[in-house]
Amino acid sequence: MRGGCARSSTSSKTNDAAPATRSLRTIMDRWACINAADFALQVLLRAHPDWREEPAALLDRDHPQGKLVGLNLVARQAGLRSGMRYGEALALIPALRAGTIAPEEVEAVADAIARALIDYAPQVERHEELAGLFWLNASGLSKLYPSWRLWAEPLRDRLMERFEIRVTLVVGFRRALTYVIARTSRTSGAFDTPEAEARAAGKAPLSELDLSRSDRDLLAHLNLRTLSDLLALPAHGLERRLSPALVALYHQARGDRELPIRPFRVEEPTQSSQHLDYAERDTHRLLFLIKGHLHPLLRRLEEANDKLIALELHLELERHPALTERIEPAQPTLDALTLSDLIRLQLERLDLPAGVTQLTLTAHSEKTRTEQLRLFLGGDEPPARDIEAANRALARLRAQFGVEAVQRVRMRQAHLPEGRFLLEPFDALPLPTPTALKTSQAVRRFYPTPLRLRGLPPAREREGPHTICGGWWVRELHRDYHLIATNDHRLIWVFYDHRRHRWYVHAEF
Repeated sequence: MRGGCARSSTSSKTNDAAPATRSLRTIMDRWACINAADFALQVLLRAHPDWREEPAALLDRDHPQGKLVGLNLVARQAGLRSGMRYGEALALIPALRAGTIAPEEVEAVADAIARALIDYAPQVERHEELAGLFWLNASGLSKLYPSWRLWAEPLRDRLMERFEIRVTLVVGFRRALTYVIARTSRTSGAFDTPEAEARAAGKAPLSELDLSRSDRDLLAHLNLRTLSDLLALPAHGLERRLSPALVALYHQARGDRELPIRPFRVEEPTQSSQHLDYAERDTHRLLFLIKGHLHPLLRRLEEANDKLIALELHLELERHPALTERIEPAQPTLDALTLSDLIRLQLERLDLPAGVTQLTLTAHSEKTRTEQLRLFLGGDEPPARDIEAANRALARLRAQFGVEAVQRVRMRQAHLPEGRFLLEPFDALPLPTPTALKTSQAVRRFYPTPLRLRGLPPAREREGPHTICGGWWVRELHRDYHLIATNDHRLIWVFYDHRRHRWYVHAEF
């Protein structure tokens, strides 16, 4: 099994007794399993709320050959199925809305939900592989809530209100069974007895659990449709007939083996705050106040063997919305002088509409690591190119002009030349890894938005056309590219757009 309750082979205790012989403590434990079906698709729809009422799909890659890996209800009712190619789906439903979502964005939303769940239960666990699956240890909460519905329904509504994520919430007695029920049902609920929970889990279809294709085929071949069918098999010799994932699911569902608890822990950032008696607009005086908090913050990090990787400066303004600025040094540091310089540059860039009434510094840190870079750069001799100095310079540029001022080019696969690269912010320059070039490469000045030409300039030489056409999955296009050496010794890359009947210059060499 790729995820879920049968993933781990670690057990707390194994025996052949029936579930009824479990200890009283185990029976009285209460667990809540929260499952967000099609979690990555729901995260995508958060960014495109206008897609909710239209057929929408999540793609594994933004390409006509990309596969549909998530579908909303409207798309499924229109006849689309997971695994279809994007181009095929567009041919069936031209109004289909589709896109991709970065794994980092999905993880960020899952972490934010886990942090929010800590307000509802003393112990929260996030699944390591399934981003939208959570467990809450609800033992003891029955003394605070006369009915589990009074605890579960506000929690489910809160997740929808704050994160726009629909979830199924199941309150039961065993983590393994609550997982099975939550993954195979779209109805939330709570079970009053372990027997009722076991009956509901026994009806769960195995095909809707997170099983590999080979495990699904094996279960279909053995005519095992539900969890009850699987549990009806004798335990003797099971390892010889089923995969390790199915064996683990069997024992966990029987109660012979429980999953180890992996609680989600929130690392609280180091903070320092000050309320001002008057509204302060002078950046020099603000810098002086901030320095008074910076040194104690750095001492606390040093005592914890941490180094600062980012500093958030939150400014409450008089009768205006608050401002939050993020300062990131080139590398983890405890150098107050370097940080003060970056803070000064950031404050000089600000145009405060009103005076500051309260300031809060939040230090984000990581554990100190031994620097090994010099071992690879030649011992104590200074390298010809000082990467640390370059990163410090880039950090100053970010502080003065904003994060978007420092970006790098990342290549990607795309149909059009202007889509084959994108600009993205980055934290630090990597070590250079030069490779030998077999042929010389021309350096272009590329125009992401092609420049319109009134007419072709006089040419000494001309090569082409090289035709690019297609793009019907987004918009139809037909371009003829030419490489032209002009009479004034320029080398330009131009194309003729057959749809617009115009010439454009796309790059210069």
